Amino acid sequence: MAKARWTWLLVAALVGLGACKDHGTDEEGTDGGDVDAEAQAGFGKDRRQPKGTPLSLPAGVQVSGTIVGADDDGNCGQPQTADVGSGLYVRACLKLTNISGGPVQVTFPPGLVIVSASEGYQNGLLVERVVITVPPTSGGPGGLDGGSNPETVNVPLHFYCINKASDPSDPAARYELGPITDHPQMRELYTLLQGKDVYEDGLKVEVVQEAVYSISDGSGLTADDRAALRNL
Repeated sequence: MAKARWTWLLVAALVGLGACKDHGTDEEGTDGGDVDAEAQAGFGKDRRQPKGTPLSLPAGVQVSGTIVGADDDGNCGQPQTADVGSGLYVRACLKLTNISGGPVQVTFPPGLVIVSASEGYQNGLLVERVVITVPPTSGGPGGLDGGSNPETVNVPLHFYCINKASDPSDPAARYELGPITDHPQMRELYTLLQGKDVYEDGLKVEVVQEAVYSISDGSGLTADDRAALRNL
């Protein structure tokens, strides 16, 4: 991804959000309702391990190695797939191997989280359903010649911050692949985002991030959040 484009996106979001740090009191949610303590794990100031369903990968596709923070432009180095997600503050690199012998489609659902393994960094949340194609990493046409020790392909994860008081990702950050969470207040957010295209638009990403904060660090979506999301 071009450095100039990422710089513009990041500046636009930083102006509106002040990065991932908490710099004030948020507007109170209007009718978010109570959230079960288990569903809140990993969100906001609750740094317990998030609860949910493990991500299921297709046959032949496996996670390989530690998830590391992406570079300043959100890239992971070649070979890499299309981006998974539209967020700016939790950008990391998931390494996959694909020994199936051919390209495989992998689905990443909303609610998937990555969990910071480095002190001071925030967890990340995927808010949209994303399908990518993972090329074979050995033995298949169009793949990588990994031999008996297959190479990996990088998957750039561009997730949203769910711990407002913590730090955004950087190349020193380390993450673990978390579960597919089912935070009840996030379900409405996912529904409001269906059919919306916020990729590469810093102002739209800012709207989504503020809505995520209203849930993760507040008491739920506000009327303004809902109106802004509908207008994306």
